[in-house]
Amino acid sequence: MDCHDQIPVALRSGSRQDRVTQLSQHVGRELATKTVLFHAALAARLGLSATDLKCLDLLRQTKTPMTATNLAGLTGLTGGAVTGVADRLEAAGFVERVRDPADRRRWELRPLPDRQQEVMGRFAPLASAMSELCADYSDDELDLITDFLTKLGSVMDEQTERLRQ
Repeated sequence: MDCHDQIPVALRSGSRQDRVTQLSQHVGRELATKTVLFHAALAARLGLSATDLKCLDLLRQTKTPMTATNLAGLTGLTGGAVTGVADRLEAAGFVERVRDPADRRRWELRPLPDRQQEVMGRFAPLASAMSELCADYSDDELDLITDFLTKLGSVMDEQTERLRQ
């Protein structure tokens, strides 16, 4: 079966506007919901909330240590909410608080490597399934999908910022 046969009929037929509407309002929303549910289930397996897990992921992605203030700025969470996240992540052994050597009043949140390996291990089955899915697509199709999803990420960043203002 050709991978294009799996595309919903509404995306293969109808007007361009019908296709855009189907993609943006139905397929996109469904994928977003499934993504949130996946992360909630993964977080529960780790004894965390989905918010805690996503904050941990943000801490992991940064190349430099992050303070609670930095994390609040990235997430839009209040300082009190970020303190709660940091407390829970520290209590569960996912991060450590280290005093900022330049300013002893500030604390940096640093992910602990052993627990990061555990989290990444929980993502391994998804990564494997995604690799299998990608095998159905040509290099040009993968480039197109990557381009679309990268641009979609930028749109989501812009819309998140719009909602925060």
